[in-house]
Amino acid sequence: MAGVMFHTSFLQDSIKDLDAISDEVRLENGVTVNKWRRGVIEIIPSSVTEQTKHIVLSSGVHGNETAPIEMVDQIATEILAQKWQPECRILLIIAHFESMAIEKRFVETNLNRLFADKDYPASQELLIAKKLKQDVARFFEGTTQLNRWHLDLHCSIRSSIHYTFAISPQSDHKTRSPELIEFLEKSGIEAVLLSEEASSTFSWLSSSKYGAQALTLELGQVAKFGHNDMNRLAQFNQTLIELLQGKSLSQTGSLKAYQVATSIYRQNEAFEFFFEAKLPNFSPFELGAELGRDGEELLTMPVESGAIVFPNPGVELKQRAALIVKPCQPEFVDGNWSY
Repeated sequence: MAGVMFHTSFLQDSIKDLDAISDEVRLENGVTVNKWRRGVIEIIPSSVTEQTKHIVLSSGVHGNETAPIEMVDQIATEILAQKWQPECRILLIIAHFESMAIEKRFVETNLNRLFADKDYPASQELLIAKKLKQDVARFFEGTTQLNRWHLDLHCSIRSSIHYTFAISPQSDHKTRSPELIEFLEKSGIEAVLLSEEASSTFSWLSSSKYGAQALTLELGQVAKFGHNDMNRLAQFNQTLIELLQGKSLSQTGSLKAYQVATSIYRQNEAFEFFFEAKLPNFSPFELGAELGRDGEELLTMPVESGAIVFPNPGVELKQRAALIVKPCQPEFVDGNWSY
């Protein structure tokens, strides 16, 4: 049935930049699938009501993070084959084919740092970011804020004490609903980082500008296509499908919460971390422990019970080189999870 739209599959046709057999397909179960452009398809359920969720499901923002790309492709294949019926309107995105082709995170600059309203230097990634902004604006247009979701799927470039974890971006809106947290718990996500710092990531755009229930989800570690251990992501994948089917999500599982205490931004060419290059995410350090050096400045752990996440001394100048996090105990206040 996938052939009604694609010659091979959503992923393979997009990689080859093939024209769809048809840009709009209405399935026998009443679901409509529209190809917007290369790597972007919209799925409309047979019935759309005021309660219908509108969910952006994005992958491939970094081209070497293949497990989410395979997951999104499989969802497209199963919907087109009518193996299950979505009750949500969905925007499936595979973002960065140029970096996929060279098996790198990016070609010129980090795409996931280009979604703020700033003047960025010209790059291939900036062109992609502008198109993705347009896609999200079009998708959310005319929808109710409460029903907007965005799950941006990634893999970490290093191992992690928590194999799966989420980042909840800063927002002035209530973007940490009970249903979102229940989704995380049922899906087996081990931890969530609650950020209160304005960012420039794809999920932050949806959270801050559109008030969407938005997350960056880190699903294991980077591997080549066909070499991902999808069994370790089976619980997440099944819960994601249940979400797209409109099924209620009972609260199960244990979710550890962290707050982002501060960020380390690289200010100088002379920049290094003192710990081993393969240090796992969420590795703890004692208060005052020496972490690295930025020019003449010694970098130390500024908080008690602190841990380091996403350390990357090779980032461009002025970009984030690491997050410093610490455990927290959020509560629901006026329907929003906060600490």
